[in-house]
Amino acid sequence: MGFAQVDQAPLVQGRLGAARVSVLGAQGVRLTGLNSFHLDEGPDFAWLNIYRTLTAGRQLEITRERQPAALEVVPGGAQVRWEASGEVEAELSAFYAIVEGASAVDATFSAAVDAAYEGFELFIANYFTPYYTPHYALADNQTHPEDIFWYTKQWYGQGESESWARDAAAEALFRDGRWLSGHALNWRRGPCYAFPLTIQEHRYGHAIVLMARPRECFGISGYNSYHNSQYFHLGGEDLKPGEGFSSTVRLVLLHEWDDLHATALACYREWVGEC
Repeated sequence: MGFAQVDQAPLVQGRLGAARVSVLGAQGVRLTGLNSFHLDEGPDFAWLNIYRTLTAGRQLEITRERQPAALEVVPGGAQVRWEASGEVEAELSAFYAIVEGASAVDATFSAAVDAAYEGFELFIANYFTPYYTPHYALADNQTHPEDIFWYTKQWYGQGESESWARDAAAEALFRDGRWLSGHALNWRRGPCYAFPLTIQEHRYGHAIVLMARPRECFGISGYNSYHNSQYFHLGGEDLKPGEGFSSTVRLVLLHEWDDLHATALACYREWVGEC
């Protein structure tokens, strides 16, 4: 078989300081131009994409593998939109906005459902190269807690499919069977998160901080073996036909810091205080 011409989705780009921000449709966002050498994990492995859509007891679909109905520049940013389908009776969207003053990209994920769903979830994926080291802001589960426990995952460590819920009610969502269908994943459970806040520290001069609001994010999770990924579990509420929800994940690009954990926490608290 020879070559064939393949139609490409529109390319939507913006600038965030020295970085070029590209919206890749269903695959999410990629920042390039951050350092002199970029190890690419492939076009399907970017940041801030809707990987899976789930409900109680089952996976509904892998959303990033479904062709969006639209990728367009709209007032204030760029939007990716999926129409309702037989697998997901809901209109889904991802709206990306550059916030230059905060050196940030805000990704707002929304769903408007046409059917009843229990514990409706948008599972947001972010994939990084091994040049990044991942950190997670977890609750200190010592007998006498002291402070936030910053957990740093090692490349090709053991028991890498780890996750941390917001609270006991959120813990039940992880255990309701939704991860036994589709590409099944038996998450290793940890303590609760302190905040839905993660870091990816690049070895050559920058860091990516990801954050969400606790009321909109019932868990965070990650993997650092084969690929380096961080996930946000958004929603989790029961929805009736005609209802919906929106949740924002902020990406902050850092170039300078004295204490990376303290700087990330300050960025998070400043953002949450704006809400």
